Amino acid sequence: MKYTETYRTPVNKNYSSCYECYAILLIYPADIHPDEITKLLDQKPTLCLVFGDEFTNVRGMIRKVKCSIWELSSNDFMESRDIRDHIDWLLDKIEPRSKELKELQENPDLTMCIYCTWRAKRGYGGPVLWPSQMKRMSDLNLECSFDAYFFTED
Repeated sequence: MKYTETYRTPVNKNYSSCYECYAILLIYPADIHPDEITKLLDQKPTLCLVFGDEFTNVRGMIRKVKCSIWELSSNDFMESRDIRDHIDWLLDKIEPRSKELKELQENPDLTMCIYCTWRAKRGYGGPVLWPSQMKRMSDLNLECSFDAYFFTED
């Protein structure tokens, strides 16, 4: 992405007010098996849970999946603390399959969004999106939400 001089905040992988961030394409596939989404998008998910399957949670308890989930996360693939890098990474992965993504969106019971987590540290400034990311998400008919956490490093 080319930096435009009129923008106030250039991309910076060491974004000073961010401790950690990542972006996820999150799909709740309703009656579609998550494996079908993997095939349609030609993309291996970073997490795939199938309704009714059993899993062991972080406390060691066995639970049943109550709702299927397919997700692709930048968390283990990007070192940057600039959410724009994470969103661009994610969009680069799914844009080539925009037709298939729109086919999935035709299912009225399926929901999807880009879900961003942004953890702040001391300092001024929060996450920034450029019009180019917003346009790319709009072209894919994707909502973008943020979970923001504010804490000190102490």
